[in-house]
Amino acid sequence: MVPRVPDCLLLPPDPEQLLSRILESRPRPARRASLPAPQRRQGAPAPHRPSPPDSTALVGTSEHRWQPGRRRGTMIAAVAAVALVVALVAAEGSRAQPAAASTIPSLSYGVGDLAESSLDELPDASATLRGLADAARETPEPVRTGTVQHVVAQEWLGETGPAPDGSGQATSVYPTVTERWLAADGSGLITQRRAGAVTYDGAINTEAGPSLAGELSSDAVLPGTFDDVARLPEDPAALAADILGRSSAECSLDDWKGYCLTEQVQTYFGSGVVPQDLTGAFWDMLAQQPTVRLLGPTTDRAGREGTAVAVEAPKIPEDPSDDESVLVLIVSEETGQLLATEMLTLRSDLLGVTSPTVTGFSAITLSEYTTEVGR
Repeated sequence: MVPRVPDCLLLPPDPEQLLSRILESRPRPARRASLPAPQRRQGAPAPHRPSPPDSTALVGTSEHRWQPGRRRGTMIAAVAAVALVVALVAAEGSRAQPAAASTIPSLSYGVGDLAESSLDELPDASATLRGLADAARETPEPVRTGTVQHVVAQEWLGETGPAPDGSGQATSVYPTVTERWLAADGSGLITQRRAGAVTYDGAINTEAGPSLAGELSSDAVLPGTFDDVARLPEDPAALAADILGRSSAECSLDDWKGYCLTEQVQTYFGSGVVPQDLTGAFWDMLAQQPTVRLLGPTTDRAGREGTAVAVEAPKIPEDPSDDESVLVLIVSEETGQLLATEMLTLRSDLLGVTSPTVTGFSAITLSEYTTEVGR
């Protein structure tokens, strides 16, 4: 039942080596095929539900996602959860260097730079999303070799808990490999392997202790926990209505729709295998949202080429904070499959961010069908 994980996470991390990998993690197109992309999966859809399962249906719950300050309220839980996902950067072949703090590099986009312009100044993404939808539908479904969905994500996950000095709450970020297996009966397994904590500026976090969940954790998901993705409608309008109907009330507001739908789409891809026709429906659905803007061609942190679209995270009315963040999706132009997500925080009192900073990253490095849960 032990997941296949990179060697770098099987042993206690060497601080200097880990930091050098982080700082040398700029995209390299030449390595596009070095990691298995989501489109290299081996099957078609199976049951899963995008929203987190009821805690009563889990055995030994230990999957940790970042939870922003409670002051934002539970009604933004679905929106805030994604803001806390950061990436495990796999810098293959990097050369060890002395540890030194440095800002995690932003990706380069062909159309716009959010560090220099506002999201409203970027082009509408509708035409590009419709093209991605066509590419998805034109891509044949790989032959299914089993009935169990298997998804692997390389990411950083944040944990909020008591500060080591007892002064209150503190947030620490742990490089993590997450693997999910989902069986046809709605059961499954979620495993996570964690390295030592790091900070947003790329330095080793010497003040943070080990993850409360441990270096390795596993959640056994009981049968019936996950719904069947095949039940989702493929008409874009009906699909949006279905998703918003199961979301918080705020998601029905015009300023919230684009973000809620975009966030839910990335949740689907991170939770299981998404078939090509449904993938096309997702992009057609987002094409109808004017708040989704175009960033243009880019290369993700796994060296894969794609097109990026972005949407601004909404703010709760009467929220006194000045937090501003943008969710970015990177999509393969060849297959329409989601490759990665990034969270760019423009400013945040909670995180201490005063200028555009990459605070989120998750790369889906494998999405396939297999024959057994845990293997």
